[in-house]
Amino acid sequence: MNDLNMLRSIGVVASESSETEARVILRENEEKRVKVEDLVLVENRNGGKILAILRKGHGCNENLRASSYHPGVAYARIGRNPSTAKETYDFSLSVIGEIVNGRIQQNKKIIAPGSEVKIFEDNDEPMKLLAGNKHKLTIGHYEGHPNWRVPVNADFISYHIGIFASTGGGKSYLARYQIIPLLREGGYDVIVLDWKGRDYAPYYPKDQVLSISDIALDAHTVVSYLDKKMGHFGYSTSGGTILQALEDFIYSEKWRGLSVKEFRIALEGSIIHSVNEKRLQSGRPFEEEQRFKRAYKRLTDNDIQNILGTKTPKDILKEAREKHILIIDMKKTGKDEKLSVFLTLANYLMERMQNDEDLYLALVIDEGPQYCPFKPEGIQQETTDIIIDLCALGRTHKLSICLLSQGIAGEIGINAAVRRNLNTQFIGKIHPLDMNEAGNWLSPFNIDPRFLLSLPPGHFYFMGSMNPSPIPLLITFEIE
Repeated sequence: MNDLNMLRSIGVVASESSETEARVILRENEEKRVKVEDLVLVENRNGGKILAILRKGHGCNENLRASSYHPGVAYARIGRNPSTAKETYDFSLSVIGEIVNGRIQQNKKIIAPGSEVKIFEDNDEPMKLLAGNKHKLTIGHYEGHPNWRVPVNADFISYHIGIFASTGGGKSYLARYQIIPLLREGGYDVIVLDWKGRDYAPYYPKDQVLSISDIALDAHTVVSYLDKKMGHFGYSTSGGTILQALEDFIYSEKWRGLSVKEFRIALEGSIIHSVNEKRLQSGRPFEEEQRFKRAYKRLTDNDIQNILGTKTPKDILKEAREKHILIIDMKKTGKDEKLSVFLTLANYLMERMQNDEDLYLALVIDEGPQYCPFKPEGIQQETTDIIIDLCALGRTHKLSICLLSQGIAGEIGINAAVRRNLNTQFIGKIHPLDMNEAGNWLSPFNIDPRFLLSLPPGHFYFMGSMNPSPIPLLITFEIE
């Protein structure tokens, strides 16, 4: 770290300051060099040196107030340059903390008006103040300074991660080139659920990619899946003699390893036999058999193929341990099949953690709203509930959930109960519908949510538990 006393002075603190924020009045011509998100050092006249970030710039010229008439306004109207004698520029200062013995700690002193403000430049190393001796891992670099690697508090990896940005904002790039390598450096194996099969599977070796159709579903999930595919056998809700017969067949596990044709023969024979045994007691001769045959015609060979995979969750976890990064390519199936596979894997991980096992595993879940939407129904209610449970147990059993979403809240976002469990957030370019939620998160740190509407792809505000800074940092990254 260069001598802090040698930094270039850019201005002084204005009136109405506090211990957490202030405004800096720029020296003449500094407005041409200084910009939003620059890191600065405040030489507090009340004692101490304070690390802060410039936010919300403001320019003022008393001669150009549009609401009243001044000579400057008259000059502007006739095309002449108005006077700059009463022109000022200032930025908000968001305080990171006081620098004490080369480390950052909470600032508790009021920042005195008139305190000098200095700026960090490329050859300085302010990130080392945040990293200290503890935080060895880094992610991306601070915006505008490629040599300022941003430190990460790895102790909070298992407190879960949310990546939010609208389409084209760079979510998958952040996950592929920064988050997944970071998780590996932190000692976690990684399983990626690639919803479309396009954002991860093509970028990894083939032996690290597993097709969803190769995965064996648990019996409970298979029953729910087939029941839905066959339209609940014409009933308004699940239940009845046919469903009981389906459960008996599936839970017997005798169908495992069969071909599609063999499965069809076994399923039809087993259910018709079971239904015929009970038809006299039911008082509805042949009705259940007819219902089943009508529903059975709706079941396609592809539907059956999707449940005939042989790799169990135990096999998947073992493969992830061996290869360290495993991509599940989910492109060949519909939504229900994808969610069914996730439920099977999630239930297995829950069982391992309930047996008090530390997993050191990360699940990267692409297209988060497909798993835990704003208002979940049906199978999405099940996946939402299991994600909440995974988050609750994962914090203590080293399971990290990393969830990617185009929206934060509301109809384009994810379930609020899930969102509250994601204690580290990366927020990129947002959709206008997310203005309110982004404002709730970022406005306390003097970040205007409108600024996020025009963030370039690959730029993210890094905030939460894994960030050693108590306020968000704007990061980006290079793609080699």
